[in-house]
Amino acid sequence: MSTSDAITRAALHLFYRQGFHATGVEQLSQEAGVTKKTLYRHFPGKEHLVEAALELRHNEFMARVRAVVEAVPVSERPLAYLDFIASWVQEPGFYGCAFINASAEYASLSLPPHRLARQHKQALQAYLEDLCAQAGFNTPRLVAMQLLLIGEGLIVSCQVNGACPDLIKAGKDMLVVLSAQRAAEPAAKVHPSS
Repeated sequence: MSTSDAITRAALHLFYRQGFHATGVEQLSQEAGVTKKTLYRHFPGKEHLVEAALELRHNEFMARVRAVVEAVPVSERPLAYLDFIASWVQEPGFYGCAFINASAEYASLSLPPHRLARQHKQALQAYLEDLCAQAGFNTPRLVAMQLLLIGEGLIVSCQVNGACPDLIKAGKDMLVVLSAQRAAEPAAKVHPSS
């Protein structure tokens, strides 16, 4: 692992556990096992390191989701996404979604961490839309948005309340209702414009 990668991974660990603004450069260099001079040689400023850490998190998170979801039959993949979320929120060291946390700490829509959070959620929704299309939903975009909202609600609720089995069951029950609609959905109709 390169020095840059080691610094990024150590930073992601700290940022996720204690927050972006609460983590100082001194602590970042200690966690990575490098001097501040070395850290600054690889990352000109802390904000560059925040961006690199979020990019790493995106890649790792999407790889984890794909590994779980794509291990089951196509028709079961939308529910497998919620199974992934349900498992993740119960892991030791779960501190919510790094991207939701980043968008809260960097509230301005124009700030790079907030933009990276938005891009992550857009990529996740596009992935869910593909899953829903492959699973046979006639309105995969709509169902993917609903699935994303269920997942996001579970993440935030479990971050605030702890991993509550009732919340997880409620989220999965909502998807069962959506899945039942799949068989009943009429083909999309084209409405004439008025």
